[in-house]
Amino acid sequence: MAEVIPEVLLLVVDAGGGHRSAARALLAAAEERGAPFRFRVESLESLLGSLDFLRKRTGLSFEDGYNLILRRRWTVLLVPLLRVLHALIALRRPALVREMRRFLAGRRPAAVLSVIPNFNGVVRDALRAEHPGVPLLVLLTDFADFPPRFWIEPGLTRVLVGTDEAATQARGIGIPPERVARLSGMVLHPRFYRTGGAEARTRVCRELGFPEEALTVMLLFGGKGSPEMEPLAARLLEADPGWRVIAVCGDNPGLAAKLSAIAGKAGGRLFPVGFTDRVAELMAASDLLVTKPGPGSLAEAFHQGVPVVVTRNRHTIPQERFNTRFVEEHGLGLVVRHWREIPEAVAAFSRDPAGRARIKAAIAALPGNRAVYEALEIVGSEVSRADAAG
Repeated sequence: MAEVIPEVLLLVVDAGGGHRSAARALLAAAEERGAPFRFRVESLESLLGSLDFLRKRTGLSFEDGYNLILRRRWTVLLVPLLRVLHALIALRRPALVREMRRFLAGRRPAAVLSVIPNFNGVVRDALRAEHPGVPLLVLLTDFADFPPRFWIEPGLTRVLVGTDEAATQARGIGIPPERVARLSGMVLHPRFYRTGGAEARTRVCRELGFPEEALTVMLLFGGKGSPEMEPLAARLLEADPGWRVIAVCGDNPGLAAKLSAIAGKAGGRLFPVGFTDRVAELMAASDLLVTKPGPGSLAEAFHQGVPVVVTRNRHTIPQERFNTRFVEEHGLGLVVRHWREIPEAVAAFSRDPAGRARIKAAIAALPGNRAVYEALEIVGSEVSRADAAG
């Protein structure tokens, strides 16, 4: 008789790119390590889309609406819209729970791992009703929660977090300490453990035609890039003829075309690239990462030992505001108010070898990040515990 492999339901959402990236990292790590269970990935939108409040009014899904807000930089609207979303979830909670139960009834999972915000209370209630005893784990893909009811809800089996702040938040709403797993950082794709160091810098600099001794600045503004990357790249090139710039445009052909036009006049000092799986090695060749304060980009930079420059202003999305404090309080880089201040911040960084050394030392003092593998072990232990309990 063939061995039955336990199946873990992995819930994702495509509002922003971090949730799907975390899921890909977990899938890759599970395959690499031969995990004693398999993930089944399901999108929340596909499960609850029939009850999508926004789609019914506008034709846009909740995910598409959120991504449109990010692209148009209407992010000042996010806090009030988030409160409206939570009110609508509370109003439609019975219907949402019924819909989730209908999905869960088809196949009993060994465990559920959620990398989604906002709906974990709905998932908890549906799972309890349909499959009592099946553990529900929530893995935060943000450095901290944005309470109330964003990531952490009472009654979760385990909460997996990457910072002390998030661990304190979980305990503060009543999650028992033994159910709060403080990981060594944010989940990273396994490729980040295979790439980096002096060899990668030498190889990539040679490929790009960049002198190793030149200050190399990497621009990375999420999976869709950002409009300010075009003028920012131009200003960085104007600020110092010795600087080199790597611009990761993501899935944004228009932005890539504009930066390619600048690169054509930059004498080999600018390397624009579209969506790529080479971020790890390109970052290893960089001295400084200029980025929005997204948890994924920051975690990747810290793992590679690369200082950061981030912006914090009214456009910073609410769940990423803590990240800028984290950078400041731990001395991991520089925080500015507007992208126009970035060239001067880069210049200050380049002129201050002692400051650079302090930042590099602060990054080196962070725990070694093995979060994706730690998360797999915790999921495996909960699957085994639930199986033993019958």
